[in-house]
Amino acid sequence: DKKRPAVIPGAALEERKKLRMNEPLIGPNAERYCTSALSSGWIGVEGPHVRQFEKQLARICGCTAACAVHSGTAALYGAMKALGVEEPSHHVLVPSFTCAAAADAVVHAGGRPIPIDCDLDSFGVSLEAVRKALDENKNVVGVVVAPCYGVPARDCHEIHKLCKEHGLWLCEDACESYGAKQCMLDVATGQPLKVPVGSMATMCVISVRSEKMIGVGEGGAILGNDTTLVARAKWWCSRAPCRGVGLWRVYEHDAVGQNFRLPEMLAAVGCAAAEMLPVMIERKTNIHSWYEEGLSAREELRGIRLQKAAPGDEPVWWITAALLPDGQSGEKVGMQLMKEILISRSDPDSSP
Repeated sequence: DKKRPAVIPGAALEERKKLRMNEPLIGPNAERYCTSALSSGWIGVEGPHVRQFEKQLARICGCTAACAVHSGTAALYGAMKALGVEEPSHHVLVPSFTCAAAADAVVHAGGRPIPIDCDLDSFGVSLEAVRKALDENKNVVGVVVAPCYGVPARDCHEIHKLCKEHGLWLCEDACESYGAKQCMLDVATGQPLKVPVGSMATMCVISVRSEKMIGVGEGGAILGNDTTLVARAKWWCSRAPCRGVGLWRVYEHDAVGQNFRLPEMLAAVGCAAAEMLPVMIERKTNIHSWYEEGLSAREELRGIRLQKAAPGDEPVWWITAALLPDGQSGEKVGMQLMKEILISRSDPDSSP
């Protein structure tokens, strides 16, 4: 649509007819930040751009602390270790509809993932599924929720309350949905309150892989409002060095950790990309509106059901996802779209 080229992320509409699933919107300051990092001679971890990027991500997610790591999967793994998952008797409820990394991280940490069902509106973990799993399984230590495709999980607030009642931790895998806001009732005033996705969980993780809302190539972060927990994750993601013994014993270790920290150059790109997040959200919202308008205007497409956000929530619509009518193949529809105009991705029973 030549009338609205500015709302497409990146350079997708310059000379090409097809659109990529997502293009990073890195922003005009990336070159300057990267040049600054190179000029400083500091391209490892713990540099000034890493610290600045962590502050930006914490602000976006409504958290007080952040630890930047080299992938969203690493962030999940580090969060599980910080939360104490370490043996098969530690069962963790995970969404049945999300990236496999949510379950993989539990396995890598030593625990056992228990997949549970998701709702058909937001595609997030279902409150009833969590209740049922807790009734049937007394070894559950925590719950992972994963707001899907940029839409806050419909039942996240109620699941958060349920976890508090049962003394469980809640980890929000916000890799696809950071920047979104969820509407909840302020207990003190009784008025609606918008809170960032990730801000209410015990820990939150995000991804800044190239196709995400903030794209640096590959990266992620562990965030939270419990600075001790985030510090524990950071320690483990820094090879778990002995603490309080000084610089000269940095290669002595308290435990078996991992080397997961994000390097300075990628953080420099991230600082520039994070500045562009409001623009990216606006563009993604416009793209979603096109789908809503297009589907409602064509009678033969009325059976397609777009993902739904709860009233008052503010999604970022990272990907526009749809449930197809029974008998329709997401793969076939996706392939046809790729031939005609779009590049899409097909998950079971859904097509972006």
